[in-house]
Amino acid sequence: MALAYRRSDIKERALTEWEGGCAVTLPSFSEDFSGLNENGIRHDIARAAELGFWGTLVASESGTTFEEYKRFLEVAMEAAPEGFKIVAHLSFDTVEQSLEVAQLATALGAEAGLLSYPPAFRPKSAADIVEHTRYITDRTDLAMILFGASTWGFKPLAPNGFPVEAMVEMSKIETAAALKYEGGGSALMTSFVEVHEKCSPYVIVQNPMEQHAPALSKMFGVRWWGTSGYDSYGDRVPRVMSELNAGRFDEAMKIFWSYNAGREAKGAFHGTFAGANLIHRNGWKYMSWLHGFNGGLLRMPQMRIAPGQMKSLRGGLVASGFEFPDDDADFYAGRVR
Repeated sequence: MALAYRRSDIKERALTEWEGGCAVTLPSFSEDFSGLNENGIRHDIARAAELGFWGTLVASESGTTFEEYKRFLEVAMEAAPEGFKIVAHLSFDTVEQSLEVAQLATALGAEAGLLSYPPAFRPKSAADIVEHTRYITDRTDLAMILFGASTWGFKPLAPNGFPVEAMVEMSKIETAAALKYEGGGSALMTSFVEVHEKCSPYVIVQNPMEQHAPALSKMFGVRWWGTSGYDSYGDRVPRVMSELNAGRFDEAMKIFWSYNAGREAKGAFHGTFAGANLIHRNGWKYMSWLHGFNGGLLRMPQMRIAPGQMKSLRGGLVASGFEFPDDDADFYAGRVR
């Protein structure tokens, strides 16, 4: 299956057709962790589409081998209903692996790839970051979601965590469709304004955190957000985004505040692993399981999800009006085998 677009169409396609939220799909494994649970993966893709998401990121960094990740991507593409977009996660040990997955995603007809930087990549200048990015984009026709975040370790080059001049040059790349911006630290919104001002003539510029969606819609006209674990709140994030995109701000805000207790519980949970430069993916799996996703633990090494943490997350979501099974025993094995 070929890509649904040409390189020259990517920017216009993203600006005019991308609307809504891009969720994150984590892998499911067999009960003995010896391989993928493909039925569980198919279930999760179908569930994300059912809840109203634009599409989903097929996440790496989640316990799969490199070969398993490629199969994970293939299964996700096979399971995706018409109109539901799949984004490949180009985050691996080497740039060659990222390119191999980009080429596979292109052959499968995926919508885009989320760009990443290998841990061993240590740029000495903004120009080095641009050169590395171009090395990938010059070798694939896949639409790219650029990722400007402080977690890459680029702060010696810029106080916001990612050199703005690099993002501007990267945004001009023909296949750059969007910029996922998470820099700035405590000055996030001020930093976002600067980056939006300089990069939005070329790409969608957005912060993926759902708590900023109304502000980004109202003040900057953002219509597409991602990628993030929006499924922690069931269908409410896509409903908020749908209302925002329809211009119904007051209706969007009613939904937005309806799950604030769940938002606060997840925020407190995230605060327990600050500085790890990792996402607690087993925690994300648990929250999505509560909303009908497959669940099941990820292959080690991963941060463990403790019963007390599960109780707090569940409590915040129940206070937001969600109804769940009485206990968590079935989470560990997953719903679908």
